[in-house]
Amino acid sequence: MDRMIRNTLTVAAFLVSQGMGYAIAADTDAAPPPVSIKSITISDAALHTRYKEAPFLFGTFSLTNHGVTDMLLRGITSPGCNSVTSNRSSQVAIQSPQQTYDIFQRMAIPHEGTLVFPISGYHLICHGVKVPYQPGNKLDFTFHFQDVGDVTASFTMQPIVEEKHVGP
Repeated sequence: MDRMIRNTLTVAAFLVSQGMGYAIAADTDAAPPPVSIKSITISDAALHTRYKEAPFLFGTFSLTNHGVTDMLLRGITSPGCNSVTSNRSSQVAIQSPQQTYDIFQRMAIPHEGTLVFPISGYHLICHGVKVPYQPGNKLDFTFHFQDVGDVTASFTMQPIVEEKHVGP
């Protein structure tokens, strides 16, 4: 009798596992939710410099993906910069974008998540500034996302914090 109960339980467990496996497979066949560029917001966008004639600017911002799907950032551009790359506060300000790895060229933006880029950590660098730096003025930056499009954000130029021994 023990053997019969054991066989019955084994068969029941097998059938349950097969049914659950089918249910799991059915769930993975569901179409993913549509990805929308409207899920992305860029906030607290600011530009900083440490002296008026600096050939580069620091950009700080927060990037939020309100969607349920991760997105891939493929770069940032601006008409007011020769190029835009990333920098980390512990690095010397890089004047040649070819000398550094740019985290913004292939960055996953997690779903329902916010990434913050402060001056004290990773932030963007506008190389070869094409416009005069005037606190209060704005400069547009376009964030390029793979397969979903672009988002443009206006960064506000902040008051200059002079540091005599920074830069070239």
